[in-house]
Amino acid sequence: MPIFNITDISREASNIYYEGLKRIRACNTNPILLQLKGYKYTRPSLNFLEPMKNFDLEIKLIDNVKNYYFKKKDKVNDTVVLMLHGGGYVLPVSQNNIHGATLYSKYIGDSDVLLPDYKVASQGSHMEALLNAYNAYLYLKTKYKNIVLAGQSAGGNLALGLLEYLKDNNVELPKCVILASPWTDYKCEGKSYRENMTEDILFGSLSGDILPDPYEGNHDKYMFPLEFDMTGYPPIMINVAKTEMLLSDSLSLYDKLDQEKSELYLYPLMWHDFYTHDDELKECNDCWNRISKFYNKNK
Repeated sequence: MPIFNITDISREASNIYYEGLKRIRACNTNPILLQLKGYKYTRPSLNFLEPMKNFDLEIKLIDNVKNYYFKKKDKVNDTVVLMLHGGGYVLPVSQNNIHGATLYSKYIGDSDVLLPDYKVASQGSHMEALLNAYNAYLYLKTKYKNIVLAGQSAGGNLALGLLEYLKDNNVELPKCVILASPWTDYKCEGKSYRENMTEDILFGSLSGDILPDPYEGNHDKYMFPLEFDMTGYPPIMINVAKTEMLLSDSLSLYDKLDQEKSELYLYPLMWHDFYTHDDELKECNDCWNRISKFYNKNK
């Protein structure tokens, strides 16, 4: 498929972007990058009242890790979304991720969703996080006919690492994959890290700072998706903002994929992971509807 270059943008989204741009350009040091550099793990405080209106929620221990398991009320599903959250391999599951899980269900056939609170860097190695995701996947394989893999930002990196690990271990791959602004260039060497430094309203700054390496050089091969042989991968959909520092991560990934079955959507004046916890803003709603079409085409 060709790259889909979205050009329309609503006034509301444009206003959000330019207000964010003012804040970024007024700060020498980005507060989010500071948080990622200095964050020490604390157990998240999460509220499940809203999702429990439509889901039976189970906290499932798999591989000694909490997995938030959203099962659609009054429905027996044969499809589940394995959702790998973002946060730079530093942050645990957040309230936004809880809402995001309900959105994946809503737009992927009222499916069930499993959201692992995989070990982040302050809790263990990257391979431990990968094995958390792998064991969650194996658990779902025993219960569902179809698995959709979803990852955002660092969760996109983990999703691609999981695909490669499944392939290396001769495990059947998921039906399709949906990625939001995936972090594929772990060393942050792509040109958009420089070109969009003062355009990215989430990670941008005037200082030249980039995403920190939470593993401090303790790497494994599954952290570097751009080095994978992606032959045989399932259809992959990528959604990314043209103004974010991780733009080249998505462009470089798409270059490696089977472009007959994968799709890349580029959005103007948006921000990192823009749709993952919102479907009311027009651009977010449009993106979710495209995700729904992609899933229906590849289920």
